[in-house]
Amino acid sequence: MPLSDSIYHFRAGQGPTKKSLLVFFITGNPGLIDYYHVTLNCLFATLCARDSDTELHVCGTSLAGFDTSPTPKHTSKALPVGLAEQTQYVTGRLISTARIISKQWDGETIPVVLVGHSIGSYMLLDIIAEWQATPAESRPPMDLVGGICLFPTVVDIAKSPTGRAVAPLLRLPGSTLLVHLIVRLIFYFVPIFIMTLLIRMLTRFELAAAKTTARFLKSKHGVRQGLFLAKDELKTVRSDAWPDSLWGIRPLQEFTSTITDVTNANDLRKDSAIRKRSSTTTTPIHTKSLGIPTSLTRLYFYWAADDHWVAVSTRDQLIATRGRHGGGKGEVSSLEEACKPVMEIDKHGIPHAFPVVAEHGRAVAGKVAEWIGQITAAL
Repeated sequence: MPLSDSIYHFRAGQGPTKKSLLVFFITGNPGLIDYYHVTLNCLFATLCARDSDTELHVCGTSLAGFDTSPTPKHTSKALPVGLAEQTQYVTGRLISTARIISKQWDGETIPVVLVGHSIGSYMLLDIIAEWQATPAESRPPMDLVGGICLFPTVVDIAKSPTGRAVAPLLRLPGSTLLVHLIVRLIFYFVPIFIMTLLIRMLTRFELAAAKTTARFLKSKHGVRQGLFLAKDELKTVRSDAWPDSLWGIRPLQEFTSTITDVTNANDLRKDSAIRKRSSTTTTPIHTKSLGIPTSLTRLYFYWAADDHWVAVSTRDQLIATRGRHGGGKGEVSSLEEACKPVMEIDKHGIPHAFPVVAEHGRAVAGKVAEWIGQITAAL
């Protein structure tokens, strides 16, 4: 059985309220959507149970160059494919999906929540930043209302424990091709079912994840593509170069000009006073009562307590400088804080490679569903 190119779940709205939602998943590396069957199945079922009115689309795509079937038309360049081209490929798949759904809704703009795992979170932020920089009249028929980053590798991958270990190897000339050829030689004559058994014996992988890994190792280009992409990640993903607009940091006058729920000058003066006191007090404000700019994509980050692909210092610095200090419980101290990303550290021992264990995949799906509920409730 070949590796899958995509996963797509659809449920028509059941109630009188006519609306749609596209949840688009971006994989980590290896870029195989097959790893995420349990997570996406559980996410779809949970969202369906919570909201019967919305027409729901939950889908994800494998990355280019990983020998999926049917083979995607990734780029004009020969394999392997780098990070920038992967982002372009995923963007194309996203826009194509949104256009198809929009046509079914007479050209209406479709709300989209992006979900990214690992390096998929980096691509997610890149897609949102590009979308925000595009004039409204030139955008495709979609509104990027939310982005959920799972175990994100968005800054300084080379400083992570694994990054420090593998970077010297990947910098050697021809190393990715050499490792690829060695793996191909070792496993060329080994049947898939034997490789699957060996992988299960050596890891905690579920049967489905072990089969996907066996097919990945047996694929013609997959290992080289994965290594090449990892090398490009280490080179590309360094300091935080995202624009302030992505993180919800804008001049105060831009915020106040877009407030929609404050109806009189007294409320405006009250909100201004709260902002002035925010450095010395933490008076709570319910975020739903604030006029969050509609052009701002709500961001959520879910970090592992101990992630071999993310240095603890890198994670903590990003939380301190970019995260919402009031947390994600619906109350913050100011409008500025309400516009910043929610960042949460896992407390359940879920690892970076969560999709290979069904229990972890279901737990992550529950967290994603919770945050999607917060995003859609604010629309």
